[in-house]
Amino acid sequence: MMKVVMLGSGTSQGVPIIGCKCETCTSENPKDKRLRVSAFVETDGTKILIDTSIDFRQQLLRADVSDLDAILFTHHHVDHIFGLDDLRQINQRHKKFVDIYGNKMTLDEIKVTFRYALDEELISYMAVPMMNFNYLENSDFQVKNVKVTPVEVWHGRIKIFGYRIGKFAYITDCSSIPETEMEKLFGLDLLILNALRHAPHPTHFNLEQAVEIAQKVKAKQTYFTHITHDINHDKTNAVLPPGIELGYDGLEINLG
Repeated sequence: MMKVVMLGSGTSQGVPIIGCKCETCTSENPKDKRLRVSAFVETDGTKILIDTSIDFRQQLLRADVSDLDAILFTHHHVDHIFGLDDLRQINQRHKKFVDIYGNKMTLDEIKVTFRYALDEELISYMAVPMMNFNYLENSDFQVKNVKVTPVEVWHGRIKIFGYRIGKFAYITDCSSIPETEMEKLFGLDLLILNALRHAPHPTHFNLEQAVEIAQKVKAKQTYFTHITHDINHDKTNAVLPPGIELGYDGLEINLG
């Protein structure tokens, strides 16, 4: 059994956006309230977080997650890493380092952004996020007893990772997927994929492009994430093809 929780489904500014009075930002529908994008996966007793969003603390409290075995980073942008300092609570509670994974650019940038976390004296006090850095190539690796497959995609002009675990795959902040990497996405029960907005964007799939990719992959169920206020949940869901829906914060999917 695998449990997947969408901790956050919003883009970098979240929804509602500060000061905005549009239909989505003023919506009373809780599915239109979007924290920054992140996901949690639990399978075979192994607990894996994908990205430490700016809203990391709030998301783990809401999802009742109090331990992690690993963090998989897609890339180093602010909305995907800036909650990392709150890893301290897991380090202190469980008296352990946590393994983090990403490509070279991602982990090198994390070392710059959180350079204080590399201070040996602060580590000895458990006063900083305590991490084991695991640099990934584009090849399978293990988190405890769980096989993880990186999926290398383009985010504008930089290469980032999505991840496949069993019959689940998670791709965010993607603007194109090479054909060789698309092959890794076939045979899925669940795909979570970014769909930023209606209008085209230089570094993210828009809704139309995301639908096109989802229909090529043909997962049993696809949920979209990394959604801006341009997309209203109920209105957009009503016109999406069968098997494709907007995700939302707190959505939990259980896979057999």
